[in-house]
Amino acid sequence: MPKRFFSVMPAVMVIILAVSAGHSALPGQDRMVNPELSALVPELESWTEEERLSFFPDNLFEYINGAAESYLSYDFQELLVVRFIRQARDAAANLSLEIYDMGSGLNAFGIFSAERYPGNPPVEIGDAAYQEGEALNFMAGRYYVKILAFGAGEDTAAVARQLAEKTASAVKEKTGLPAMLSVFPSENMILQSERYIKDNFMGHSFLHDGFTALYKVGDQEALAFLVDASSEKEAEEMLESLLDFHLQEKLIPAKIASGYHIKDRYDQHLFFTRIGKVICGVSRIPDGMEKEGERLIKALSDALSERMAGKAGKASRV
Repeated sequence: MPKRFFSVMPAVMVIILAVSAGHSALPGQDRMVNPELSALVPELESWTEEERLSFFPDNLFEYINGAAESYLSYDFQELLVVRFIRQARDAAANLSLEIYDMGSGLNAFGIFSAERYPGNPPVEIGDAAYQEGEALNFMAGRYYVKILAFGAGEDTAAVARQLAEKTASAVKEKTGLPAMLSVFPSENMILQSERYIKDNFMGHSFLHDGFTALYKVGDQEALAFLVDASSEKEAEEMLESLLDFHLQEKLIPAKIASGYHIKDRYDQHLFFTRIGKVICGVSRIPDGMEKEGERLIKALSDALSERMAGKAGKASRV
């Protein structure tokens, strides 16, 4: 099973904090909590709110040490953690609600997609969601929300979903998924594999704002990508830097009809090109399946060109 990043409260933080929902600052914490986060916390019948904790960029590591850097790389703003308890006959059932304010819908999708495992069946909550066992994670607007249920027995999935639906419905500004994702062709794409990487895309400091999706190519997985530059000039500079990098690695790019083609040291193939202010490409194409790689980058390039032409058409009619 792939490693999950569901947050677990460190032992030093397990302290009962009797807090009313109307407080703007939490006991033991001298910083004000964003009231917009507090407003997202719902009331649940038969459940009692037990504690609230708030974290910020400089102390997020206290809650998710080892994973905090991933959140900070997506411009994390603030985290509100709320614990609920339901006393049963023989044991206590617990709910954990984590609301991460990521500053924008794009950043929220970035961290959500980084922690989502491809193939997780989607759940219709917020802008995107999935449920796996006792955990339900979703994004809505600029918020990334994680819910974990303990000891709820057969009600676990239903309770987590109820909390998620109530929380998502309280988000006023819905952003939807990033528009760039619509460019990826649906044929042979692996379900829920789309991602957004804000910085150091593909390990290159000169590439940022990258979108990816996985595709089945034979019995292998290939990676399609889009790098959304701020302008055509920046995109051209990115392309030149990418070509220079491979030249320095003694991997000579071949000019082909669809752009550039490189065979790496692992006998895998990379295809890429620039269309307007976007660099698009396909990597991890197995040796001997170059035609599949060319078909995929053509489909990606055609979809991107159509999207850009559509946007230009709309602009001309304004």
